[in-house]
Amino acid sequence: MQQPRNIDPLFVAVESDVIRRADVAGLIAGRLAAVRVPGLLPAARCHAITAALADAPMDRYDESRVFPVVAKFGPAINDHRDAGQLREDYWDAARAAEKSWSTLDLPDTPRDLCLAAFQAAWPDVAPGRRHRREMHVGIVREINAGLQVHFDDAVREYAGRLLDSEVVAQLAFNIYIRVPPAGGETVLWRRRWQPDDEDLRIPGGYGFHESVAADVQSLTLRPTLGEGFLFDPRHYHTVRPATDGRRISIGCFVGLTDDGRLALWS
Repeated sequence: MQQPRNIDPLFVAVESDVIRRADVAGLIAGRLAAVRVPGLLPAARCHAITAALADAPMDRYDESRVFPVVAKFGPAINDHRDAGQLREDYWDAARAAEKSWSTLDLPDTPRDLCLAAFQAAWPDVAPGRRHRREMHVGIVREINAGLQVHFDDAVREYAGRLLDSEVVAQLAFNIYIRVPPAGGETVLWRRRWQPDDEDLRIPGGYGFHESVAADVQSLTLRPTLGEGFLFDPRHYHTVRPATDGRRISIGCFVGLTDDGRLALWS
């Protein structure tokens, strides 16, 4: 894709050996587009998790809304949203996922892995709470056929507050535990939702036609095994289809709350 002539020098991806407070702050402030942490999870642990998941009960996102098909393990809040509210069955799905994971005989849960990635950078990090109940943290997703171009923004998507604390900025985090030999890139565009964009929404889907980001500066980032990836999902983004093989990640949303904490949810 040809880049526009006027390039924002702050819309860049940087690499780090760990997630640092400055990385989180830089993304929130708009000084960065993405942070990559190669080898955040050792290859051996990635292989152990994917091997254990081979016999795990994988679910799918709501296929009436999410197409192409995306397999998952654990609840996704947007599959449990009606009229800007989180349905009660979200909590049932969270309990079922946690019970199923406990049978896999692995040392870490998705929640453990997500929280551990941020604890050195931001000691006050914990699962977000809604009506005093802890949100589920850590969803496993297998995205092989790609995603629709979309954005994620809890402030816009949920009436009132999603969490008990006000979310003033939102990030998305993934750890790639299996990557295809080709394809599967994440594409970020330097554009956020605008009201006229609704004319380009895909009928029945959750996303938009790619022309919504036409002629906008973008980054195309190919995942590596064990890499941690942090970005602002309020920018339009997508995942390209894997040319061959499987693309599996563990991820969550990360919110900076009005009391200065990091709250995680999936």
